[in-house]
Amino acid sequence: MRRFARVVLALGIVCGGMVAALGSGPAAAADVDRFAVTHTDDQGVLQADQALLQAMGKGDKAALDGLLDPEFTWIDSEGKSQTRAEVLQNLPRPANSDVAALERTYGQSAVVRANRGKVQVMRIWARRARGWQAVLYQEVTLSGPAQASAAAGRPGASDCENPCTTIPFQPDTKSEKEAIASWQGVMVAMANNDVEAYVPLIADEFTATDTHHDVAFNKADRIAQIQKQKQSGERSMPPAMLSARMFDFGETVMMIAREQRPNVKPYLNTRMWVKRDGRWQMLFSFNTRIQ
Repeated sequence: MRRFARVVLALGIVCGGMVAALGSGPAAAADVDRFAVTHTDDQGVLQADQALLQAMGKGDKAALDGLLDPEFTWIDSEGKSQTRAEVLQNLPRPANSDVAALERTYGQSAVVRANRGKVQVMRIWARRARGWQAVLYQEVTLSGPAQASAAAGRPGASDCENPCTTIPFQPDTKSEKEAIASWQGVMVAMANNDVEAYVPLIADEFTATDTHHDVAFNKADRIAQIQKQKQSGERSMPPAMLSARMFDFGETVMMIAREQRPNVKPYLNTRMWVKRDGRWQMLFSFNTRIQ
C-alpha cells in the first residue's frame, strides 16, 4: 500500500476546499442532479455495488473480501479514514444504502453516487482481474448556510508555493505525474483568477462537493466564482497538501489528499482526472472535513 507522505503544514488551499475561499457563489443544484445528466449504466459495476451494500447490511465479511480492493479506503462524514483490514474487522454502516445509485464508467474505473439531501456518498470502483472491486467509499455531509458562510474566508494575496509549484508527494507513474501537473495548473489558474487557463483543465461533468458548503458546484458555478472574484480584485490562495495517495487506473487517475487551510481543521479531498484530447481534466473534487 502506498504511503501517505507527511509534512509540516504550509500555507494554501485545494480545489475542492477552494470553493469556500471563493465564496458561496451562485446557487447550485444537488450533486446528484449534476451527475445524473452524464451518468451511464454499467450493469457489472451496478451489480458489484449492490452486492457490496448487501454484504455490508448482512455482515457478510466473506463476500466483502472479494469486493474490496487491497488498497480500499473508507472515509465517513466525520473524516475518519479506515483501511480495508479495519473495515473488515468492524463493519461500518454505509449511508444512503437505500438510494438508487447513479454510475458512470471511465474505462477501467467507475464512479457511483448515491445522494440524498445533505448527505452525499461516492463509491469508486476499479476493474481488476477478479472483477470490479471497490477502491474508495466516501461520505460528505453538506453544511448549512451558516457554516458555509463562516468557512468562506478570503485570505490575502501571496505567492502560491504549495500546491502551485511544489508538493510533499512524488507521483509514481507517467499518468500520475501528468495529472498532478494538470491539478497544479488548476491551482495556479484559481490563485490568479485565470478563467482561460482553468476551463480546459476541468471536465464538463465536473462537480465540487465540499463539507463547507450547503450545495455542490459544477463547472459553470466555478467559472462564475472566479470571474466574480477577478472583478472584485480579490485573490484566494490554495492551501497546502499535507499528504497524498494516488491510483493509476489507465484512463483515469485518482488522488486522496490530506489538506488544510490556515486556522481550520484539515480535510480529505478525493479528486479524479480523465485524459481527453491529450490533456488530463478533473472530473470531481469530493471534500470531507476531519472532525
